[in-house]
Amino acid sequence: MAIKSLEINSKEIHLMKPVTSADYSGKTVLTNSSWEYVELWLKRQSSEKSKRALFYWSQAKNFYIASENLPIESRPLTSYYCCMNAAKALLAIKGPDSIDFDNLSHGISSDRRQWGKSNNIKNAEVVFSGSGVLFELSKYFKEEAGKKIYSVYDLMYNIPCIHRAFSLTYSCPELFIPIRDIKFIVDSELKKGWVQFQVDERYANGNSLRYVPKQYEKVKYQDSTKYLMRKKQRFAWDIHGDKKQRLEALSKYHGSIRKDLLYIYGDARLWYIKKDIDTNQHILKRNSITLIFAVFHWLSELVRYNPEKFESLMKTNQNWLIHEFVDNSLYQYIDEISCEITENDIMTSGYRK
Repeated sequence: MAIKSLEINSKEIHLMKPVTSADYSGKTVLTNSSWEYVELWLKRQSSEKSKRALFYWSQAKNFYIASENLPIESRPLTSYYCCMNAAKALLAIKGPDSIDFDNLSHGISSDRRQWGKSNNIKNAEVVFSGSGVLFELSKYFKEEAGKKIYSVYDLMYNIPCIHRAFSLTYSCPELFIPIRDIKFIVDSELKKGWVQFQVDERYANGNSLRYVPKQYEKVKYQDSTKYLMRKKQRFAWDIHGDKKQRLEALSKYHGSIRKDLLYIYGDARLWYIKKDIDTNQHILKRNSITLIFAVFHWLSELVRYNPEKFESLMKTNQNWLIHEFVDNSLYQYIDEISCEITENDIMTSGYRK
């Protein structure tokens, strides 16, 4: 086989952060704040959809700024409204024209009388509705959309950016396997390409790898001692074919692998592959964006209508998990939404703003 790393414009490409569609012909955006970058990107689009999206994006930014200056017992409320408006910005620019934003509900609810005397989030539930922002967001990411009840425990269990805190809180096995050097490989003879990555040495063992999704397989080249894996599915890549068609095929393939490969926001690209365990009923096939949206809604209702319950929750062994979620998940959420709106890889150039 004549195999090599896929290059576009003489540059070796790596997996990008957007989920549904990614611009692999563009360069990584370096900025101190994705807020301004997305704002200016929307202004350049000059359409009615972009004007509406810009309004929601500005609202989200204002709630974000307010959240930065509030204590933890108040921050979930403004953080949730930041999430909701950012989601509406995404849906306004990328969603279907049929969405009626003037009559769009939140798409999620929870029973404010639930729990009883319990302070365990395993007993807390939210209801995903059959309409509203979260419903449209789920449809956008091609997830299950409709009325369904989820436990807050399950929602938080599936969020990568707080998973270490979750596994420490509940003493449960980790759900995400660290991976790196994610690249696309092409075979010029077969005119096919695939994604390939290296599994972190600490997890390159049978106990972890037996739960890697079945659509991935081990690959070992003669000159490599690294534990490499690739997706069995291939995409068409003929270097002599039409460039636009090649990029479209790559973008479509990208959308299929981003359901399995997830990242944590930071100064460096930290990627993970999510385990697929048939017997684990707590695993949800959902994007971090819909999960974080749902948990922030639950927390916002809690601090707004039952602050005493929130105070008692913060005195349990779950307080570190709640703290980490409130402190980190909004950064993750906005980074993912920003990349999704622009189809770009956006990385911080040094510090958060």
